Amino acid sequence: MSRLISSLLFCILPFGALAEPELKGSPDELRQFLHPSENIVTLSAEAEEKAYSDRAIISLVVTSLDEQLSASISNNIALRESISQQLVSAGINPKHIKSSTFSTSPQYGWFGKKPDSYKVVNRMAVTITEESQLKTIAGIADSKEEIELSNIAFEHSKKDAYKTKVKKLALEKVMEQKALYESSLGVTLTPVSFRDNRLWIQGSQGAQMLEEVVVTASKRSHSYNEPADFAQSMVAKSVEPSFDEIVYTAEIFVVFSAVTEKTN
Repeated sequence: MSRLISSLLFCILPFGALAEPELKGSPDELRQFLHPSENIVTLSAEAEEKAYSDRAIISLVVTSLDEQLSASISNNIALRESISQQLVSAGINPKHIKSSTFSTSPQYGWFGKKPDSYKVVNRMAVTITEESQLKTIAGIADSKEEIELSNIAFEHSKKDAYKTKVKKLALEKVMEQKALYESSLGVTLTPVSFRDNRLWIQGSQGAQMLEEVVVTASKRSHSYNEPADFAQSMVAKSVEPSFDEIVYTAEIFVVFSAVTEKTN
């Protein structure tokens, strides 16, 4: 009897009710199934632009040593004044020659509390705009043991303009990709967000070599016979008629919503 009732119920129930699939998953998964989100496409592009520094800041360390502190200070001042005169004669603006506050360090002997001598150290920062001025500074650093070229830093006055330029170039590449995909795939891409926080500014390999040559060679000044020898060797290794080559690189990411065009 029970078998007969089961057979009758099977015949009465709609066939579709038995064939309908069962949905399983988390609330987010079910939401995506019932209400699928729009298609998202991310396009990215990278652009690079090279420029050359128009300023360089040269650091000179001037050291004097004497048994008397007053004499050591006087010698340091006289040496820095001599350097300044040579730099001004080379066409460097006096406003671009700066001296830091000097420091003294008493030199003690093996016995006694009284210093045997006094060392005065001062750093001069010189801003230059021409390679000929760099050659003059190299000769000065090469001429005396008391003067050491400790560092060279390059600056580009149009840095902000070049940042904008590489971002614009990268964005143009993204839009070219957008136009290509729209025409080839029959879709419409609408921008919804973007990211442009990837920006690099670095010296080229040649620029890094130039800085290494200037600093390293100045510390080996005794290996040059004439003051101009070092400057000439440095200039010979500089391929471009400029201080430093800078590479600006930007990468842009743009997120688009993609809608397929309906065809009649």
